[in-house]
Amino acid sequence: MNVKTIALRLERKLPFKFVLVFFAAFIVVWSLLPIAWMFVTSFKTENEIYSWPPAWLVKDPTWTNYKNAFIERPFLAYVKNSVIVSFFSVLISCSLAVMAAYGFSKYKFRSGTFLFFLILASRAIPPASLLFPFYMMGRTLHLINTHTILILAYIYITLPLNIWIIKGFFDNFPEELLDAAEVDGCSRLRALGKVVLPILMPAIVAIIIITFITAWNELLYAVVFTNTPDAKTIPTGLIDFFGDFQILWGPLEAAASLSTVPAIIFSFLFARQIVSGLVAGAVKG
Repeated sequence: MNVKTIALRLERKLPFKFVLVFFAAFIVVWSLLPIAWMFVTSFKTENEIYSWPPAWLVKDPTWTNYKNAFIERPFLAYVKNSVIVSFFSVLISCSLAVMAAYGFSKYKFRSGTFLFFLILASRAIPPASLLFPFYMMGRTLHLINTHTILILAYIYITLPLNIWIIKGFFDNFPEELLDAAEVDGCSRLRALGKVVLPILMPAIVAIIIITFITAWNELLYAVVFTNTPDAKTIPTGLIDFFGDFQILWGPLEAAASLSTVPAIIFSFLFARQIVSGLVAGAVKG
């Protein structure tokens, strides 16, 4: 292949690459613009917030909105509730997913395949359609306005996808390593902790982030199941900044900005692990 042929091929691909880059840039800007506006507004004074036309640049930055977010509403309690619910949702959902996926992948039993697809099919049911059954069970067990009902709901929402991701990784895991561990005296369960889990970390990090973001940001179940400051999470707490006659835009944007920080940090720090974990779990080679 000569230089002229290579140049012609590159020339043909350039317009296509330009279109891809343009659409990618458009999607990024379109997605980040509301977030940027939220952060900018959180530093504006009340006069700047209601000024017309609206301005991107803040003339007189202030931290008052962040202070008022904790004064006007019990935002610290909402943060504490979100941390508790997200932590236990991640811990229980990811632990169950690893053990269930290990069993489905490495132990062959009757109706195993049917049971696995039954679990995946449960995720095909829209979560909104299960609000009433969840609410009735929660009311019967006196779990409404507690962390427990939200944790159980988020485990149900995230567990099928987590099992699918981890099972895909186990299906590709070399049996030779497990056999070698058994020769060295490890049981299958011990081999899971000693051999498999260290290599499994990218996939585990991926399901941890997915579960955390789901539990941290979920609104519908939280609105229905909680209505007291002792149980409300951040998404439902943000609704409290909407009054009957006024919306506290400054404190609302400040509280919303604070609520996005953990998810943004996790996504940036573990973006590579998320992608590699999803690829490892979803692609069978």
